[in-house]
Parts: sequence; C-alpha cells; structure tokens
Amino acid sequence: MSLSRLVCAVAFLSISLTGTVARGQDPSPAPDPGAGKRPLKVVIYPILVQAPLFGASIDLPSLPGGGAGGERDEVRGSTDVSLNAAYLVGFLVEANRVFVEASGTWADISADRESPRVSLKTKTLLFEARGGVRVFKGISATGGVHHLSMDLDAILDLPSLGKTLEGRAKPGFWDPMIGVDWRGQFGRWELQTAFEGGGFGVGTDVDLSGTVRADYRIGWFDMRFGYAINHLEATILDVNIGSFQRQMVVKQTLHGPSIGIGIAF
Repeated sequence: MSLSRLVCAVAFLSISLTGTVARGQDPSPAPDPGAGKRPLKVVIYPILVQAPLFGASIDLPSLPGGGAGGERDEVRGSTDVSLNAAYLVGFLVEANRVFVEASGTWADISADRESPRVSLKTKTLLFEARGGVRVFKGISATGGVHHLSMDLDAILDLPSLGKTLEGRAKPGFWDPMIGVDWRGQFGRWELQTAFEGGGFGVGTDVDLSGTVRADYRIGWFDMRFGYAINHLEATILDVNIGSFQRQMVVKQTLHGPSIGIGIAF
C-alpha cells in the first residue's frame, strides 16, 4: 500500500467513525442525567508498546564535479519497509468538555536496500502534547505541538560513480498541530479516533498522525488497544554528504498496532 493511500485511509476511517457514531447516538432531546457531571479522569501509561512498520527515503541533491564543471543529476535512494519496535509513555487528563494528553515515542530503527545500496539508521524521539475542546457529541477540536529529534546516519553506495556517500545529522523540529478527535463511552469501553496535521514548514515540511484505539477499564487499570500512524517529511539543511555540504530530505513513517497498560486515578 502506498503512503498516500495509507494516510488517506486513516483519515477516512477517523472521519467515518466520527460521523457514524455521532449519527447512531440517541437523537432525543431529553438531557443526559450525567451530562456536565463527569468526574475528572487521570490516567498514566507507563507501559505502551508499538510494533511499527518503518519506511524511509533519502533525497540527495545534485553533486558538483560532473567532469565538465557541471553538476550531476540528482540521486535518490530509498529503503525497503522493515519491522521494528518502538516504546512509548504517556498520560491523559480528561474532564467533561476538555482533555489534555501527552506522550513520548522512542524508536531505534535501521533499514537497508540493494541496488543502489542504502543503509539508514535513525534514533527518533517524538514528543507530542495536545488539548481538545468538545464542540459536538464527543467531537473535539484539537491543537498541540510535536517535538521531533533525530540522530540520522545514512550511507549510499554509487558504484557507477565509484563513490560512497555518507550523511549525518542531528536535527530537531517543533511542529504546530491542529486536528479533530472523537471519544465515546460504552460501559467499561472508551473508543477514540483522531487525526492531526501540522508542520507547515515551521518545523518539518509535513507532519501527519492518526489513531484509532479502545481503552477497557478494569478497576484501577486501563487496557489500551489501538493502531497509530505518524508520517514526517523534513528538509535538513547543511548536511555533510561526502566532501560536500548539501540539504537532505528525509521521509519517515511509523505505523502499526499498539497495546498498553494505564493506571487510572
């Protein structure tokens, strides 16, 4: 499945679930006896594990020294998709009409491809914080921030040119984010779906994320089951590639199922 189809599928699923559940709720004008009296909910998630599929590509700009004082054509290398593991922590504070939550994701990822040979290693730390205000039947408008820091090491072999190009960088980005969130309570189950977009060139070029999850309450504990996707496109300036200093475009996608245990207060 292409990246564009995957992102569109998550966005469509989020919007579809939001509309379907909202339409399926009781249209009766009778007030909910518990409306406005929902207690404050605080949950800390010390254990969250995600098994994402990872895909990445590197765009290397034209290289000087084409033999006649010109520049060579742009060279592009991209990795195959590989399966890795990511670890997360998070917390949630939720009241009747508003919520605030934050989470952190750490992933140590590597991928390789032949012809041309590309080796890519990244240590990625993604921190996200967001808040939401309910505007209609469980649907909230959200806003927040993503902070991304990467330790990137890329190697590209070009046998036809007799060169091995290496690029290393440790960029950091702050991305403003806006989106939509839906939450519904069904007995011990709470269902939630969300989609957010940001970056806008302020930090990264593109920052997209989507989640679908279900939380089940057992006493003081929340069991979380879900699926999440996060796609980033970033332009990194002044990267040393071989003996040249150029910009590098990195595209990275993390998506896959997640499971976790939360402590509710």
